[in-house]
Amino acid sequence: MKLRIISLGLAAAFALGQAQAQEGKKADHILVPYGEQRRQVLHLWLPKTKGPAPLVVHYHGGGFLGGDIRQKIHSRTAEKFNDAGVAYADVEYRLLHTAMLQDIMRDCARAVQFLRHNAKKYNLDPNRVGAYGESAGAGASLWLATHDDLADAKAEDPVLRESSRLTVAAGFWVQATYDVIQWPKILKVPEEKTPYWNFVKFWKSQLPEKRFNELRKDLDMLRNMDKGGPPMMFTGGTPDKGVHSQLFVDRLVARAKECGANLRIAKDREELATFVMSQLGIKQAAEKSPAKAKRKPYPAHWGSPPKRQTRDYRKLPGGYGFGSSTLAKWIQQNMAKDNKAKKSE
Repeated sequence: MKLRIISLGLAAAFALGQAQAQEGKKADHILVPYGEQRRQVLHLWLPKTKGPAPLVVHYHGGGFLGGDIRQKIHSRTAEKFNDAGVAYADVEYRLLHTAMLQDIMRDCARAVQFLRHNAKKYNLDPNRVGAYGESAGAGASLWLATHDDLADAKAEDPVLRESSRLTVAAGFWVQATYDVIQWPKILKVPEEKTPYWNFVKFWKSQLPEKRFNELRKDLDMLRNMDKGGPPMMFTGGTPDKGVHSQLFVDRLVARAKECGANLRIAKDREELATFVMSQLGIKQAAEKSPAKAKRKPYPAHWGSPPKRQTRDYRKLPGGYGFGSSTLAKWIQQNMAKDNKAKKSE
């Protein structure tokens, strides 16, 4: 089902600390090819550990039609994971104008298999591998967590003989399934108002019914979820009926209860990061990130920062560290008011 889901995650922000291009540690290995296709590349950050390090694999958002890692060779998130003794990989994958969605999912799986195949080379622990992402990247992580192992012992390519299974999966603004036929019921909207419905109808008309239904099953994380999967944690969604809707999260939670899967809902990215590292066996992960405590306090007369903020991540004005563009706008407005008050005096 070559579902051209053209904007899954286009509005999604970096989440989980996806940092600006020139912030944080530089990758130890840049644009490492994990396959033969141009976009099958990854950056890899390695911690200084004596023994094999657990690994976190990150998948970017962008609706499977956008997003890349080319200029993101520095990462504060990778630096934090490395400081905790965890290796970090940022993965680029093919997009929908060159590959079908199930093939893109297998790009994400291949990156895991490639790193397992090269575990000795990079001093990685192949038995402790987690994944996370935002929007489309969160969906890819969920797909990997719920799909059967793609390891093929008879494959000519030795990379494909490796396991694709995860130790833990997490992410921001996840979709419950990429079987979009289910979306009208989940989102409680008519078919004609369902995101990407016209694309689903188009590809249904182009494929034999048997093949179309096979791909629906392959892309259905709800159907494939079971109690044997790895622990998972995703954030809540948005209060609407779009591609980041809380209704997707509600359906995931309900399905997890039905099948006994280990699924939790996070409050923020800090909780996600702590969860991922704890599942990888990092005991003191929560104590490794004192960034909030170091932030310069806001003037009392400004009141409280906005409760609802976007998920992007940028440098804040006035020396207040890093945060969302919503927070940056609030700070800028208050600084402008203060300057105006000083001039009037």
